[in-house]
Amino acid sequence: MSEPGVSVGSAVAPKSNRYAVLIAGGGPSGLALAIELGWRGVSCIVVEQSDGTVGFPTTNLVNTRTSEHLRRWGIIDQVKHAGFPTDFPRNYIFVTRVFGYELARFEHPSNGDPQSRSPYSPQGRIWCPKLFFDPVLQQHAKSFRSVQVRFNTRLESFHQDANRVVAEVFDSANNRREQITADYLVACDGGGSTIRPQLGIRMEGNFVEGQNVAILFRSPLLLSNNHGKAVMYQVSNQKVLGAVAAVDGRELWRVNLRGIRPDQLPSLDGAQLIRDSLGSDVSFEILSVQPWDAHRVVAQRYSEGRVFLAGDAAHLLWPAGGFGMNTGVGDSVDLGWKLAATIQGWGGPRLLDSYEPERRPIGIRNVNEAGDMRADFDTQIPTSAVLEEDSEEGNRLREKAREAILRTRAKEFQHDSVGIELGYRYDSSPICVPDGTPPPPDDHAHYVPTTWPGARAPHVWLQDGRSTLDLFGRGFTLLVFSLKIADASAFTSAAERPGLPLKVVTLDEPRARELYEHPLVLVRPDGHVAWRGDSVPVNAADIIEQVRGARLEKFEPGGE
Repeated sequence: MSEPGVSVGSAVAPKSNRYAVLIAGGGPSGLALAIELGWRGVSCIVVEQSDGTVGFPTTNLVNTRTSEHLRRWGIIDQVKHAGFPTDFPRNYIFVTRVFGYELARFEHPSNGDPQSRSPYSPQGRIWCPKLFFDPVLQQHAKSFRSVQVRFNTRLESFHQDANRVVAEVFDSANNRREQITADYLVACDGGGSTIRPQLGIRMEGNFVEGQNVAILFRSPLLLSNNHGKAVMYQVSNQKVLGAVAAVDGRELWRVNLRGIRPDQLPSLDGAQLIRDSLGSDVSFEILSVQPWDAHRVVAQRYSEGRVFLAGDAAHLLWPAGGFGMNTGVGDSVDLGWKLAATIQGWGGPRLLDSYEPERRPIGIRNVNEAGDMRADFDTQIPTSAVLEEDSEEGNRLREKAREAILRTRAKEFQHDSVGIELGYRYDSSPICVPDGTPPPPDDHAHYVPTTWPGARAPHVWLQDGRSTLDLFGRGFTLLVFSLKIADASAFTSAAERPGLPLKVVTLDEPRARELYEHPLVLVRPDGHVAWRGDSVPVNAADIIEQVRGARLEKFEPGGE
């Protein structure tokens, strides 16, 4: 689909207003997609209507799976050292007020502590608020010659046909309208997406499950509280229910308060809400106030023709669990390698059709998990005035609250929702080859490594110091764990015909062999298992056609 002046599949920027991919929205999802495409040498342009600065920092948490992608892109250290103090512990402390009684705590190492790594990954969770995270993504996206990032540019309308998408954009800095033509358009333009309605795609689910307010404030003395440092103080008392989150680890904080009624908004007293959250006369300065609605909704479709939805344009969820931004990055990685494969010619004609059946169920799963987490917590923590009394009854209620917190929030705050982050699978994927075995249990709080087709390929440290995850990324990887399998040419020959990038890696690693369960495991560019088996099958060519999206329907495995 390339034209003169357009470099598709190479690291050369286009010479005209024609690109392989146009990305509307320069938040984490849009920038992650630009990086994924740029890392693969695909030309793309990001148009973002703001000037690129973070006016009101929202997201904070980079989860373990997103950290693995950052590792692959080569920017994990930049994110760890982006600005949030690397020695600040990632503790979550539940309190009646920040300067009140402690109810429970979950302690975690800081970004810079080697112990912050997950036992199931070469990486771990990172506390990197949007204030620091977005600039790292912006800088890295701009570092690719095939990527252009344009701020102060708003996509206003578009039309598509069988071969292209033509978008009308407005450059507010130069007061100029222009056209951009692309092979594909991806809407990463957030919950208020203007692209999704133009496609006639509705959001489905529960709208406005709660109305809330976020307040950004400065308070250098907040850390003088008796509970010690925490990236988040979860506050529960008779007046407020919410969380005070660290924005810069020094003096900037954001308080999210739930259950604000619409009639309260016109006369909202932000200063009093902060005082009710802190429980002290410690000084503070309000910088910004933003009411927001919480939804539990997912787009009914993730694409229409050559236009795709990703990130908040595809799903809106409660912030509990920190799933929002990270789910969006997962969308971008899944869609990114498939767009690259299609544009570079080795992806089959149905490869992009696999995006929705893979990512929409994950969107539904994460949206519901976040909503359930919030509901469990809000309905089980006692918030009477006695909770803050220095009395026997006050002690009893605080112990009751502690038990409820440990029961309802350990999955999120102690176990880092590891089943959600690493245990998700593409059960219904048309490009993963089933092997007839039952799926492993889907436990949101715990993760059991597996190579069940559609699952994330497990991390194992190799003898040379690398992770198995470091073997994946550019193309497909066939892992061979048996020296008895000397000839994998059936796979390599089948891959050569359409130009599918495939490398064969033979590993004499007992621990990896045990965890990978089968002597042969075929891993996709995004690190998910496409196929596994005990020997090279006679239908290896059919498998390659399936995993690259060239087949119209699934076939039964077998044929070994």
